[in-house]
Amino acid sequence: MHHVHVGFLRPLAPTDDFAHSLSTSHDKQRKMSQDIIARAKPREKGHWYEDFKLGREFVHHWGRTISQAENALFTTLTLHFNPQYTNVEVARAMGHPDTPVNPLMVFNTVFGLSVQDLSEHGTAFLGVNELSFAQPFYPGDTVFARSTVIERRLSSSKQGMGIVGWHTKGFNQRGELVCEFKRSNLVFLRDPGAAKEATR
Repeated sequence: MHHVHVGFLRPLAPTDDFAHSLSTSHDKQRKMSQDIIARAKPREKGHWYEDFKLGREFVHHWGRTISQAENALFTTLTLHFNPQYTNVEVARAMGHPDTPVNPLMVFNTVFGLSVQDLSEHGTAFLGVNELSFAQPFYPGDTVFARSTVIERRLSSSKQGMGIVGWHTKGFNQRGELVCEFKRSNLVFLRDPGAAKEATR
């Protein structure tokens, strides 16, 4: 009968050269990070009530491409059981070339693209009105958004805040309107002490 002895390799202890190289690398990374932080300029996000002049238009950044996987996941997680969003054969039978993206996902994406510009300095979300969808949106399409200020007034019950309303539109990569809606938020004043000037 043969006995097999199983041994374990001992890990090699780091050499002095390796340890020094590792320490030097960490020092360089730390200095580089500190240099970047030192040169960085703070950039304020969002806008205050005073910035929302009637008629001002905001073209929101980046845009967003929506995939079929995201569409299926959103539809499943929201228990949206319309099969045209997850079954390509049903979608084709209804006249679509592919499964359309769930319209509520398109709406939420357009809404999300607008947040940094419109409601970063906001508090209470006051609702969406007149939501409509102009045409189907398909996986692989990219949505872009822009918004226009359509109303503003100081809050009568919340000191230092105003109510701002926007008309937001979402477009695909061909510049075609996909959806639009109106929404409003409570927004902080930059200078609550200058409330009278803010209304002019």
